[in-house]
Amino acid sequence: MWQYGDRLRELRAERRMSLRDVEERGGPNKDTMSLAERGVHRPNAQTIGKIAQAFGVSVAELRTELEEGEARPKATALPWLAEWLEERCGHAYLALPKGEFEEMFDQLPEDAPERCARALAVNHEYNVFCRFPRNMTPAERLVMPRGLWEMIRDVIPEVAVKHGIALMEGGLDREYQEEAALVFELERALDAEADIA
Repeated sequence: MWQYGDRLRELRAERRMSLRDVEERGGPNKDTMSLAERGVHRPNAQTIGKIAQAFGVSVAELRTELEEGEARPKATALPWLAEWLEERCGHAYLALPKGEFEEMFDQLPEDAPERCARALAVNHEYNVFCRFPRNMTPAERLVMPRGLWEMIRDVIPEVAVKHGIALMEGGLDREYQEEAALVFELERALDAEADIA
């Protein structure tokens, strides 16, 4: 996860630039810029150069401006969660602020197959999240930020709400409930067989 995402968004807002403005002024495309601002994607040197160009500053000046925001405390587990989900799932939708999460679905037409695909991707993230900490490597456990358990506990309600939104927006709520019931029955049957053996 890239630590300067929030500060990059602030700098763009201070300049009253949209993502499209950045792209039109020689910066990275709006998708790349959005990923960098959310901390999901660490921009390479070329992308940093393009951002500096779009902002009308040198790379050194941009780096200085980014570092000024580094000391601001992060109160939630979402930045860490974003990195963790990105490594495991290739995306981190559940770490988005709720407004951006809802907007992600609102931008897609009601009957677009992409809505279902996005909801399934969120569902996959949710399943990965629910297996925490059993799906962490010993090395990850050693470098876990202090207080992470409490932060994860605090973010559970928000993650659950976003999961519900994704299922509804993707039209999966009924299918998912039926599928979950089948999986539960299969797991119970396998557990019963294991007890007999």
